[in-house]
Amino acid sequence: MGWDQPYESRFLSVDPAAQRFRVSRKCFADAAVFEEEKRKILYKSWLYLCHESEVAKVNDFFVREILDKELLVTRDAAGVNVFYNTCTHRGALLCRNKAGNRKAFGCPYHGWTFAPSGRVLTRNAEVGYRADVDADGAYSLVRVPRLEKRAGFYFINFDPDAISLDEFLGDAGDRIDILNEHTTDGLEVIGYHEYSINGNYKLMCENSYDGYHLMPTHASYFAYQKAMLEGLPQQAPGGFAISLTHGHAAVETDIVSGRPIAQWLPVWGEHARELIEARKVELEARLGATRAAQLGQTNRLMVIFPNTVMNDQQSIQIRSVLPVGYDKMITRAWLLGPKNEDKELRRVRLEGALSFLGPGGFATPDDIEMLELCQRGYAMGGVQWNDLSKGFEAGEETARSTSFWNNELHLRAYWTQYDKMMSA
Repeated sequence: MGWDQPYESRFLSVDPAAQRFRVSRKCFADAAVFEEEKRKILYKSWLYLCHESEVAKVNDFFVREILDKELLVTRDAAGVNVFYNTCTHRGALLCRNKAGNRKAFGCPYHGWTFAPSGRVLTRNAEVGYRADVDADGAYSLVRVPRLEKRAGFYFINFDPDAISLDEFLGDAGDRIDILNEHTTDGLEVIGYHEYSINGNYKLMCENSYDGYHLMPTHASYFAYQKAMLEGLPQQAPGGFAISLTHGHAAVETDIVSGRPIAQWLPVWGEHARELIEARKVELEARLGATRAAQLGQTNRLMVIFPNTVMNDQQSIQIRSVLPVGYDKMITRAWLLGPKNEDKELRRVRLEGALSFLGPGGFATPDDIEMLELCQRGYAMGGVQWNDLSKGFEAGEETARSTSFWNNELHLRAYWTQYDKMMSA
């Protein structure tokens, strides 16, 4: 949509003539608004579930909480399944292990067992049931309504009538595809961590691709980077913010942070330089110079509305921000790398990911402190609005546009979609 007229709702106050775009703090600090969000947004949007490498083999499984649902994810000969983790007999939690490889899942209450396909195998009873009682699958494990995949990444939706994943992703789809182009061997999960934050989940979504906060919040990192790059040509960061339809958006920059795919740092040594130069040659031969440069020389930070973050910078990190309450979240982070990656490049990848986005890295502790300070500011009340006006001009096509990398176009795209769904 184009903002050319004043607009007021419960959540937004937009005045194009004054170049002012503001968001109500109730969106972060009101329990009733949070419950409404769950109904209108979270249970109707495509939510990140996993990468295909987490259930790579037949009979692999894991249990994962998404919103307030505990899900059992399995792989059988036909593919990946997602079930509610509850026995269809009397409702007991079915699988109490986090992950593994199993041919059957037994209920601890009455002994019913289920195959990875969800089919009932046995009821632990010789009498009392008709032989064909489950011929129509009435007692099979119940599936989450929608499961779809893009470039090896699985998403779920609790709304059976939701649009397809590809339609939902829209312009963001290509930026997911490019992650899969890092290698011809495919990606795999190589690390995981999670942490809780006393703040609203939307704060993490905003922060993840907010370029405006980088210099003041992460000053120590940039001082470190300056020392790391001493002797190399340096320039002011450049790049752009882009909105990608349906509330998704990204920021892309040329900040030199070191990328094991195509951006060498002197601290890594000459052997790593040779390996990275070879990767650059392979990328250009496979993808062409333009696509290879986009993949190898640009840091991409993307938010898939409403709570998935996809980072492609020092390494590939996927974050799923789990809302626990209006003032608490759990951030889950998966680190991915190419299968069969050279050991030296894998070391560089892990060190780079841990040093910046890891739980004790330069960025994450800084960000957590800022988000919790924001939540404390909201809790005191008395102030109605947050401002997201940087770079805003009358007529802005918020849903599909570009701006300078540390403007706030992409955050406005997120909140425009939020308001659209909450005010429908």
